[in-house]
Amino acid sequence: MTLRSAQRLHLVRHGQTAFSARGAYSGQMEIALTSTGRDQARRAGERLSGAGIDAIRSSPLSRARDTAQAIAAATGAAFAVDERLTEVGFGPLEGLDREAAQRRFGTPFADWRADPFGSPLPGTEPLGEALERARAATADVLDSCDAPVIVAHQGILRLVLVALGRIEPDDYFSTRLREAEPMEVVAPRIRCG
Repeated sequence: MTLRSAQRLHLVRHGQTAFSARGAYSGQMEIALTSTGRDQARRAGERLSGAGIDAIRSSPLSRARDTAQAIAAATGAAFAVDERLTEVGFGPLEGLDREAAQRRFGTPFADWRADPFGSPLPGTEPLGEALERARAATADVLDSCDAPVIVAHQGILRLVLVALGRIEPDDYFSTRLREAEPMEVVAPRIRCG
């Protein structure tokens, strides 16, 4: 058996939803793509159609799954859902924008934003735990494909970038991923620890 190691990886955040349009935390809620989001997903597929994509892994949430299906239709690549790519569980923040969350949770919210891995907000999924599932899902797809795409959510994709050593944990909240905008990572390798 020959082990493979991807030479390229594309990360794609799902297209626009009503929540993302207003900057609200969606977390693990089921939120559909807007018509703009569906158009963004189709355009992402067009951009990736000549990139030699050989596999697509997606979060099971419909906004990511629908974006991934548009990419699969354009690229002809095999598409599969990976539960580990589900968005970070934002619990009591889901549905709130940052301003409303700050008003409701005050100092604990500010502490979490300042130190996302060291000061978890009660009721949210600890980012260290979410990082482990992001790392495992990413390692599996890198080991089995040459040019895969991961379609998921801003929060979990930030953790994929941490796992790849492309951003530091302290950069979690300052890193922004545009909706349905493919990001290429060349020679992706999982960083240990």
